[in-house]
Amino acid sequence: MAYNGSRLKLSNGSDAKDGTCKIVMLGCPGVGKTALTVRYITKRFIGEYCPTLESVYKYQTVIDEDDVRLEILDTAGQGRYPWKDGYALWADCFIFVYSITDRFSFHEVAQIKRQVENVRKSSSIIGLLVANKNDLLHDRQVSEAEGEELADELGCRYCEVSASEGCMMESIASMFQDLYKDFRKSKQQREGRQRKTSSSARFKQAIQKVISGKTPSKRSNSSS
Repeated sequence: MAYNGSRLKLSNGSDAKDGTCKIVMLGCPGVGKTALTVRYITKRFIGEYCPTLESVYKYQTVIDEDDVRLEILDTAGQGRYPWKDGYALWADCFIFVYSITDRFSFHEVAQIKRQVENVRKSSSIIGLLVANKNDLLHDRQVSEAEGEELADELGCRYCEVSASEGCMMESIASMFQDLYKDFRKSKQQREGRQRKTSSSARFKQAIQKVISGKTPSKRSNSSS
């Protein structure tokens, strides 16, 4: 079930509870961020949205037999509206959206990703590059090959879809599902490294105690 209009709370995405994945939609106004989100959650297409509205959609679903809670932040749009560092700090994953009919929006996504990297102080980001509006081929300004090349440069998956086309529903659902799977894999790897580091540290401490002679000594029994 989706809830619209929730207030964004600034918190580090890595503190998300088990089964919760926070996704932020980034891109210029008018590229279809809201349309993609609503198409995924409700399977409906609505063509007109308020470009200044910022909402968090909460959606409970099942992915690979996991009970998953997705929190999807639909931003007001970058370029025309001020960038907020909270976007980068809040999210676990990022969907960078451009329109194939708008070359400016295509160039902007690279700048937006750099802003995310600067805020998070890391280039290791779970992201997806989405080319929207591929139903408008007669107005295409960005080729599919250019999109794939940019995705390689950004280190992101790539997907070309149209939020307005019902036949794209499965592809749009796969976008969000695959992003969650990438997040889950990254989280499992991170937790595995933490456990390994913790175990290694305890082993080193135990060895150091043995070497320094700080092992517990047995009390001797005195004869009467």
